[in-house]
Amino acid sequence: MKIRPEAQHVADELLRYPACLIATHVNPEGDAIGSQLALALALEQRGIIVHCYDRDGVPDTCRFMPTWERVRTVVPSPAPPLVIYVDADRLERCALSVEELPGAQSFVRIDHHQSTAVGPGLSLVDTHAAAAGELVFEVLAAMQADLTPEIATCLLAALMVDTGRFSYASTTPTTHHIAAELLAAGADREAIVDWTWGRASLSALKLKGLALSSLQVSADGQISWAVLRQQDFEAASASPEDTEGIIDQVRCVAGTRVAALFSEKHGEVRVSLRSRGRVNVAELASSFGGGGHARAAGITYNGSMDEAVAAVLQAIKDALAQIA
Repeated sequence: MKIRPEAQHVADELLRYPACLIATHVNPEGDAIGSQLALALALEQRGIIVHCYDRDGVPDTCRFMPTWERVRTVVPSPAPPLVIYVDADRLERCALSVEELPGAQSFVRIDHHQSTAVGPGLSLVDTHAAAAGELVFEVLAAMQADLTPEIATCLLAALMVDTGRFSYASTTPTTHHIAAELLAAGADREAIVDWTWGRASLSALKLKGLALSSLQVSADGQISWAVLRQQDFEAASASPEDTEGIIDQVRCVAGTRVAALFSEKHGEVRVSLRSRGRVNVAELASSFGGGGHARAAGITYNGSMDEAVAAVLQAIKDALAQIA
């Protein structure tokens, strides 16, 4: 593949340091963890000491990926000289800040989200990439890393999760070309499909039932939403990661143009947004300090659940009115 200068610059920077920290966003999914682990395995080929961090740990759906156990929920102290954050538009999305990493000398961002945030250090950002895994694949090519079956499995999982098994509009010919190379390198497609879509815990299924029982639709049928309160998580014995995939069920309501899932997690109200039309939910989310993609974005709302529902639904109505 053709390697962009930005990818080569990032690759060169990653190889300058003897140790690094790779972080990814809170409440991670397959693209976040897969990109993180693939990059870690590739850097270790060069003898670099790698620490992996995520505040919320690794969700059950990702615990088939090679070396997933390495991900820690505590940042090493002192921090390594290089900090890499993947699939996140800013350090704060990883529950980190520059001030908390006094030992860091260099920062690198590898990401595909729309954002106006300006982070420290170098970056490889492409909002047209289907997944952060696409960009990590390019960086690994620039590093001339050996594409092992373990790395290939992590990256294919990243691509498959963030494209909905290649069904989302973000999927491009490049995505399929990369997937073909990963399969040829020995990626375990069966494990990816089984762990990500072929199984679910009893608590996750109960939580989905509670979410769908709360489902509502606006009077004009263009907005659908569901609400999960703290007592719902307790009733289902569920954890925050058990909400994965519920928003896609909410979006399935016929006539829906924008879907939202409101859930209380870690004492916060988190909002997942999906668009089936021309509403750019990344722009909508940014007005609340969130971000994401044009058709899939998220918000962490500082306020009560009732306030979050009222404010976000009004913002969605306003956005729909602008494109009517």
